[in-house]
Amino acid sequence: MLSIRRTSSALFLCAAVSLTTACGGGTSDASAGNSPPASTTQTSSESYINYLSTHYDGYVRTGTTENPVADYDDKNMSLRWTISGQTTEEAENLKKHIEFMVHALESGQNPRPWDKLFLMDAYMDQQHAYHTTVSLAGRDVVIDKVATEACAYQMLKTHAVGVSGKFFEGDIKVSFTPLAEQLIASPVCDADRAGIEAYIDQHLEPLPDGITLVQ
Repeated sequence: MLSIRRTSSALFLCAAVSLTTACGGGTSDASAGNSPPASTTQTSSESYINYLSTHYDGYVRTGTTENPVADYDDKNMSLRWTISGQTTEEAENLKKHIEFMVHALESGQNPRPWDKLFLMDAYMDQQHAYHTTVSLAGRDVVIDKVATEACAYQMLKTHAVGVSGKFFEGDIKVSFTPLAEQLIASPVCDADRAGIEAYIDQHLEPLPDGITLVQ
């Protein structure tokens, strides 16, 4: 089944991997309703985005042969990714990449500084508006993100939708800026708008060549 998916998906490439989940540009290419598990996320000093972009079609939603997507719990402002790799290496490297992104955002770094959605994500993380936990069991990775307020939760959902639709198809050369601009202008972010826009104005970098805007 996965060999068929590899052939069809290869024509098209977090983020997501917020996903996800959330995905960064990598250390060598920084430009380019469930309770969270009890395990503690460990710090990773290396981004595995280039590895993930090569092995994207080895990842599936656990128990299926489908691209990974997040499950949402609107009542508890949380989302969960359940992702399986074909090998333990794929699963471990996905976990390491998520750990890298969590550490990068929490420490004030801005992976993909030309993407307003990633900058919004960094601002929300640094404001402690959500938290992330990740666990690994064999070839299965579980990523939980829980928001403390509505604007952050909508950002997490927007990020998850974008990543599931692009990054797990092998396409990391995209910017979700238009989606971020729509969300920032929406009523749910009224209380956060000034802080988000100030952070973006301070850190936004020009869009690199070859990056497509996702509408």
